[in-house]
Amino acid sequence: MPESRFTGTGLRLLLSIVLLLFTMPAVMAEQATMGLSPERIEEIKQKVEPVLEGKPVTDIPEEDRAQLFLAEGLFPESFELFYRHAEYLALEKRSFTEAIPRLKKALEIRPKDLATLELLATCCKELKETAEEVSCWETIRHLIENDDSEATRELRERVTLNLGRMAAENEMVMRQGHRFIIYTPVSSDYFHVDKELTDERLEEVFAQITGDLECFPAFRTSIIVLDPIKFNEVKPTSWAGGFAQGGRSMTLKTESFPQTDPESRLPARKILLHEFTHNLVAIAADGRCPTWLNEGLAVFAENKDDSFTEFKPQIPSPDSLMTLEQLEKEFADIRLLDGGPRVHAAYNLAGLYARFLIQNHTMTAPRLILNELKNRESFENALQQVCTLTVNEFEQRFRNWVHELANQ
Repeated sequence: MPESRFTGTGLRLLLSIVLLLFTMPAVMAEQATMGLSPERIEEIKQKVEPVLEGKPVTDIPEEDRAQLFLAEGLFPESFELFYRHAEYLALEKRSFTEAIPRLKKALEIRPKDLATLELLATCCKELKETAEEVSCWETIRHLIENDDSEATRELRERVTLNLGRMAAENEMVMRQGHRFIIYTPVSSDYFHVDKELTDERLEEVFAQITGDLECFPAFRTSIIVLDPIKFNEVKPTSWAGGFAQGGRSMTLKTESFPQTDPESRLPARKILLHEFTHNLVAIAADGRCPTWLNEGLAVFAENKDDSFTEFKPQIPSPDSLMTLEQLEKEFADIRLLDGGPRVHAAYNLAGLYARFLIQNHTMTAPRLILNELKNRESFENALQQVCTLTVNEFEQRFRNWVHELANQ
């Protein structure tokens, strides 16, 4: 695939992949209808009727276009009204600041509308709002990733061109691989990184995690590799070696990719397994997975041997065992630390909990639990349905199991 360069005016903005959708304040709607008689409301409706039906704002007389602002309070669920009004404000009036909140309201009504996302990206580009522009193009890319129809061909080309343009602005190179889209620094010090992340090596990571979780992303995952300085600017914790952002991307530092023989196993394989697990857990559970289980499955994945599901753990002392509730709180607390034994202990314990779950209930258990969480079940109910255990029973059996490991 030809290479292009990846952008952004700041790395923190570049990594904001999640599109923020804002609703119109309720106060605005109340003010719009305040004091309007039924006759006046009907008059407004008649004047903006073509727009409500999906026609361009320019189809109604210019003197009636001011009524659109009042109409937004009267018809807060009309996608066509908000989209067409935003289209008019952006393309005819060049008022991108006014167009953006209306586009976000339209996306609240239809979150996957491609035309709205592309227009929002255009507005963000004009206002130099890089984070949201990246988010729009990435969202469009995900929505049409597997759509090879003629209808989306030109849009796919525009997405690639714009992501490439933004990469170049941020001094990065973008390569579209088979399973992943890889962004690496332009600097000659890191030219080898892209060669380390070959499709063949990444296929090994993809096959293991998708096979274990039986979850296959509908789009390619972005791998963003940053030099140490830029990574330190955006990492969520001081001790992080990498981090995932939902199901769409993972961010790693260049230090994870020493130059090696192309025929050797990828040195950064473990961290890729760990972060890609987070990507798929986010998809499988729709972002509702407890941190301890999310991290536990990632630790299990990175330590799983190719031919056997076991790995040699560090057995904690009985007095250092935490309940799931305590471990969940511990993960929230350690984000404020600078690393050290406490961080290592939390991850080790989470990995042990995941290993216990898998060893006693097979890999099917976490898959089913994640699916229950996606369906808005609580973890307690999901565990009861999948393993026929209460949380207390699960924790007690885990303690007994750890005690047995310690005595082996």
